[in-house]
Amino acid sequence: MKPGEIAQNVSRGALFLAIEKGAAVLSTIVYIALLARWLGPTKYGVFSLAFAIVGLATALSGNAEVFLERYTAEYQAHGRMRTLARAHRFALGLKTALGLLVTALLLVFTPQFAAHYRMPELNILLPVLASFVATEGLATTGRAVLYGMQRFEWMSAVSLVFNVGKTLLVAALWASRAGLVELAIGLATLNVLQALLTSFAATRLIARAQRDAADESGDAAPLLRPMLRYCLPLLGARAAFLSGQNLGKLILARVLDATTLGYYSFAFQTVERFVELVHTLPASLLPSLTQLVTRREQDRLRHIFDQAFRLIQLTACVLSFLLFAFAHELTLWLGSPLFEPAVPILRVLALVPMVRTAQQPLTMLFQALRRPGHVLALAVLKLAGEICGYLLLLPLMGALGAAVANLIGAVVAYAGALVLMRRALPEGSSRRLGDVARAFVLLLPALAWVLLLDRWIPAHLGLPLRLAALLPGLVAVFALGLVTRHDLEKLALLPLPTAWQRRSRDAIVGRLDRLAQAFETRGTA
Repeated sequence: MKPGEIAQNVSRGALFLAIEKGAAVLSTIVYIALLARWLGPTKYGVFSLAFAIVGLATALSGNAEVFLERYTAEYQAHGRMRTLARAHRFALGLKTALGLLVTALLLVFTPQFAAHYRMPELNILLPVLASFVATEGLATTGRAVLYGMQRFEWMSAVSLVFNVGKTLLVAALWASRAGLVELAIGLATLNVLQALLTSFAATRLIARAQRDAADESGDAAPLLRPMLRYCLPLLGARAAFLSGQNLGKLILARVLDATTLGYYSFAFQTVERFVELVHTLPASLLPSLTQLVTRREQDRLRHIFDQAFRLIQLTACVLSFLLFAFAHELTLWLGSPLFEPAVPILRVLALVPMVRTAQQPLTMLFQALRRPGHVLALAVLKLAGEICGYLLLLPLMGALGAAVANLIGAVVAYAGALVLMRRALPEGSSRRLGDVARAFVLLLPALAWVLLLDRWIPAHLGLPLRLAALLPGLVAVFALGLVTRHDLEKLALLPLPTAWQRRSRDAIVGRLDRLAQAFETRGTA
């Protein structure tokens, strides 16, 4: 593999995943805005609770797809495409069987959920949304193969079509004065179609690759044991993560009214949509890191990871600042004044990405190094921190306490990840911790500035002053060495499809390069 090929694959992956998630975020912003105005806080809370229950149910269908995410790249590197085809069929069969079993259990317990939360709407919503659980195996195993083979453009195309379709569906249903049941049926139908298309694309891609691969007639190594050994710790991590993500909603649904649950769910989903966009950066790392581990290229592994870790930590802090600083405007634009009580909750949850998003490249590293136990330990640590936060803060602070508990869990898990990183990749660990410290030096004064403005100036009058903080922040990024000229060079080489995009990119990179050069010159003077 050529020296620049790994970096190019990561950049290409980040580009296509960013296109996919960018389109998803834009469409979901419109989707949330339409949904919030259509349903209002109370019905929004009921619908979010139904999805929270379904989300927890999907964890019980297993996670065989993560084996494909990690080992597809390894099989491809060794030309073992028949083994990949067997692994795909095995994972798909296992996920489908478990998914159907969990779907049956969900249908059986639906009346108990409706009675427990005193929400009769769940009797209709949960059976319809159970199709998400039944077809999850098709969607996730297909996507895992496309991801492992780094066919990011296929993933982006499928996701783009269905995210736009989801938004158009909500707009049409609102215009026709439909209700929750019609919404659930429409979303379930789109989900089934997306799952079938994703699985079909992955199957065709594997079949085509098999025709070009070397003969593997003697390769019939068992898959069950290595799959369980790799997947079970990550399944525990997924279950702990989903429990933490949905636990707040389930607890709030029991102790608070549906309207308050709607405020919390709105704030939580708003942050999640932007987090999903930023997670495209670390998500593009796993196939390339896996290939480097497979080839035992330790120096290149460390070099690629260090650059990615620094930039993703910076991106996470920038995202937290933007969500924190403009929480009021986001709430009014997306949810209307009906959701204005959700602003304090959104502010707290906005701080979660600065550590949770920054932890994602560490998760990719641990998976590439075949250390899924680390991922499990961190997920359990996060869940324990959240539960302690719920017990202590929920009685005192209500929904705001649930948001603080979410933040506590994320901070505890990130601290643990940094400790494990020093053991997994000890070379350069001090420099990485320095990158973390400089990112927080950039973020914390900016957050303090926003709080100071909010204390003395009304939100609508303070908007220009909050926007003004972006310019000194841009200068500080280069002054602190969080972005270097080398990063700008990589950006300048990123392939873009149209001439106007390349011209715009080159103009921006040129201006930023002069700024970076000024600080590098001052640092060497």
